[in-house]
Amino acid sequence: MSSQQGSSAPLERVRFVVFDTETTGFDVQKDRVISIGAVALEGSAITVADSFEVLVRQQAVGEKESVSVHGLLKKDIASGVSERDGVTSFLDYIGNSILVAQHASFDVGMLNRLLWEMFRIRLFNGVVDTASLAKRLEKGPYHNLAHKAGEYRLDHLCERYGIRLHDRHTSAGDAYLTAQLFQRLLAKGRKAGITTVGSLLMQ
Repeated sequence: MSSQQGSSAPLERVRFVVFDTETTGFDVQKDRVISIGAVALEGSAITVADSFEVLVRQQAVGEKESVSVHGLLKKDIASGVSERDGVTSFLDYIGNSILVAQHASFDVGMLNRLLWEMFRIRLFNGVVDTASLAKRLEKGPYHNLAHKAGEYRLDHLCERYGIRLHDRHTSAGDAYLTAQLFQRLLAKGRKAGITTVGSLLMQ
């Protein structure tokens, strides 16, 4: 993390990249990335002009599975870029920004596995998980205790924070929904004294 985005940096001066991956399954060790979508926030403002989306070419994706889950046709996926090009372009896009994702451990885990396979590196960026942040803000010091099943899924959080669901299960659509959720969580966090990078990442 650069000095500009060090622990004492005020959140208003930070570039966040909210991102989502769509994948062939949920096994971080075996499945592949189909698409990556992202949008940036500068401070607390979503910068739609500063967005990213890439389809990644994968051959082993069934037509029925890809359409029903991701809204993508097999021919769309087959015409995407290579994994190496897709991941490299995403690295160029994010730079040293702080990454934000819903249930971030999965998306970060997928990318880190690909990065390790290709380049023997891993992401160095700070990471915010919106589900964990919502738990922290809503439940305080007891946020790691058990909660109702599904209570912190993206659909439920969007409903709770007044965000209209649109374009679900595409990487770009889910990234934009997560960005709107993150906006609301940042506003809630400010009232709780979360105003710097360090206080935000202290999950």
